[in-house]
This record gives sequence, C-alpha cells and structure tokens, in this order.
Amino acid sequence: MKKYKIFSFILILSILFSFLTPSAGAVEQPDILARAAILMNAETGEVYYEKNADAVLPPASITKVMTALMAFEAIERGDISISDMVTASSTSHNDLTLDGSTQNIIPGETMSLEGLLYCMLVSSANEACNIIGEYIAGGSISEFVAMMNARAKELGCTNTNFVNAHGLPADQHYSTAHDIALISAEALKYPLFVEIVNTVYKELPATNKSDSRYLMSTNYLINPDRSHYYYSEAKGIKTGSTESAGQCLASYVVNDDVTAISVLLGCEIVKLEDGSSEIQSFTQTKKLMQWFLSNYSLHTIISTTDLICEVPVELAEGTNTVVARPAENISMLLPIDIDVDSLERNYTIYSQREGAEPLTAPLSAGDLIGEITFIYNGNTYGPVSLVANTAVERSKLAYLKAEIKNTLNKSWVKWLIAGFVLVLILYFVFVIRYNIIRRKRRKAAHEAAKRGTANSSPFTTSKK
Repeated sequence: MKKYKIFSFILILSILFSFLTPSAGAVEQPDILARAAILMNAETGEVYYEKNADAVLPPASITKVMTALMAFEAIERGDISISDMVTASSTSHNDLTLDGSTQNIIPGETMSLEGLLYCMLVSSANEACNIIGEYIAGGSISEFVAMMNARAKELGCTNTNFVNAHGLPADQHYSTAHDIALISAEALKYPLFVEIVNTVYKELPATNKSDSRYLMSTNYLINPDRSHYYYSEAKGIKTGSTESAGQCLASYVVNDDVTAISVLLGCEIVKLEDGSSEIQSFTQTKKLMQWFLSNYSLHTIISTTDLICEVPVELAEGTNTVVARPAENISMLLPIDIDVDSLERNYTIYSQREGAEPLTAPLSAGDLIGEITFIYNGNTYGPVSLVANTAVERSKLAYLKAEIKNTLNKSWVKWLIAGFVLVLILYFVFVIRYNIIRRKRRKAAHEAAKRGTANSSPFTTSKK
C-alpha cells in the first residue's frame, strides 16, 4: 500500500512540474523599464512583446513621424514635391517654446522640403514641423492637425489625438505605443523616410537666411560615436523627450528579413554609481532588440513538397483522387525552439464546402483547389493556396455517361421526354380504342350479314 502512495505522490509531482515548466516555443518575456512598450511586426502587426501598449501617454517628438507620413503621402499623391522650396511663414513659430529643439529656421527663410524633413527627423526641429504642416494644408496648422488625426484613425489608431505637429506638451495631445507602431509601419513604406531616419550626420546647404547647417541625429542608438548606446542592429526611427512624456524612442530591427518596430514611452534618465547618467529609452530598446534577435528566428512552416490531403475527383481516368499541396513555401518568425508541427493547421477544400460543385477532371498540376491557415499564439497566418500536386486526365467514358446524365436531368429534356411519353400513351390509347371500335363494327357488320342471309333463303315461304 505504501508503495502505491509513493507512486501516486511522484505522479502528482510530475503533473505539477509539467504545468510549471514552459512548453517548447514559449519565450520568457524581458523586463523592460518603460511606462509602455511594444515590439510589433511591421508587415503583419503581430506583437512579439508588449507592456501597457494601449496606455494613453504623451508621445513627445515621436509625433513628428505622423507629420512626416503626411508629407510623404502628399508627395506620393503629387500635391507637393520633395524638391519644392518652402518659405517659413510669420506664424510658423507661434506655438513653440524657447527650450524646444530647433534648427533656428526663421520666418522668411526658404529651404527645400527635403531639407525641412531632415531638420525635423534628424535633429528634431520643431519649427520645421509647422513649416511643413502649413505648406501641406494651405497655411493652416489647425487644418493640418485635423488631417493628421483623420489619417491616424484610418490607420487603426484608436487612442491617438494630436493637437500640434511637433509633440510639445499640450492638453489632449496623446497616443499609445501600439498606435505609434502602426504609424511607423506606414511611414517605413517610403524609402526616403527610411533613409532620413537612419541618417546620423547631414550637412544642409546655405539658405537665404543662414549658412550651411550641420545636423546630428538625436537617436544615439544608431550613432557609432555614442558607444555607450550604439547598437549596430538598431535602425531609426525617432526620439522624443519632454518632462511629462519622459524619454521616448521609436526604432526598428530586422530579423531574417522581418522588420519589427520597437516603441518605448515614458522611460527615465537614471544616475549610475560612477556618477554618469543612463538614458533608458536607448538601453531598454537595445535590451528588447537583443532579446528578440536571440529568441526568434525564421522557420519554414510549410513547403511545396508537403502533401496535405487527398481530394476526391470525379470523371478521372485511372484514379478518383488528387493530392493537395501548398502552392509556395511559407516561413514565419517564431521562437527558436518551437516545434513547427505543433502549429494548428486548418485547411479548406473548395469542392467540399457546402453547396459547392464537385472537383472534376481534367486537372493540371498546380490548379487551385483549396487553402490552408496556421494558428500560433492566437494569431492566424495565411491563407496559403493549396493546389493539385499532379495532373489528372479525364475519362472519356465517364465523361460521356455524365453528359448523358446531366442532359437527362435538364428540365427542358424532362419536359420533352414527358411530352413524348404522353403522346405515346395517347397514341396507344387511340390505337386501342380504334381497334376496339373497329372490332365492334366488324362484329356488327358480320351479324347484320348473317341476318340478311337468313331472310333471303329460297326455302322461306310467305303468307298471303
């Protein structure tokens, strides 16, 4: 009895241990020191890491990513050109503060739109935002801000509201780490935006009011000269810093051709034991990126050689099925130690859906016959097309039989056959009735003839 108790105890411990031990593919999350953070796939929106990602917070100068997006979309529409020369208006400094970041672009100064974008995104010049906004919106910053908010909603930003184009503190000027990631993903579609946000140093030509300007990126994460913060794998995007917002940074990293956007809001500047300071928006972003690169890799989850299922085929010669396979190889960025066979797979064969026509020969190899999706961590990937693995020839005899059957099943053919049968029946009824009448007449004629013969006999005498 004691032996069984020990066995039961060991069994219970084993079960508890299995629940407490992380399963294959589960990645331990890092502890990121920020009020809010996210690491998101720029293309699919899949989130690899998040911390208070939907918390409403001041975004500071990361606002400038939205301003830049508005400019690049206006260029794409043909409303403005990157080479346009833009003159700063007398109102371009109206909502600025003396301690805000600037390139001292003064009213009346003329600069190319490209130069203004460099000033805004590399050295975070606040006045450049207003100059660009007024230029796009016909002189009205309020109209430009309304355009920013409308576009943010179109991108799916549900907790974002802009009051200005630069990000200086203002009531009701807020966003979230997730919304900023959405805006950044859209902006990264523009090659010149990518080029500018990865520029560390830039010299701009002299203008009508200034000598040449020498810009240096506020993003220490991409500056090799800032060795304490520099991280070679990090790219772009934009810094932000105010007393209310703390230290903020939007950046991105590429892992096996997958671009992941990192957004950290509300980080701090901390004093170290040696008396120096640490800007945690840079160090914590680096920590998050290193965690990501160390724990995720590209896995082939399905290939064109995988045979998914057999599909019934009608009218086929020598077979009654065809094998479905993926039309392409599909790879996903997943935890390094994950077993790809553990992913949930759901496939649909079009001919097997309710009310669908059956799959019939002939088929060529590669013909579309279905689709397959994959589920991991609640996210659905796909669909991926399923195609016929081999060609299937049509049986002439089976086809002929099917054609005859199909023809006979047509309503007009049924009506024609019914009509023919009806005519045939009427014909037989007519023939039968005709024959009956004919027999009756012949019989009557025969009987009449017999009576006539009897009356005219020579042995018959008449009375007088």
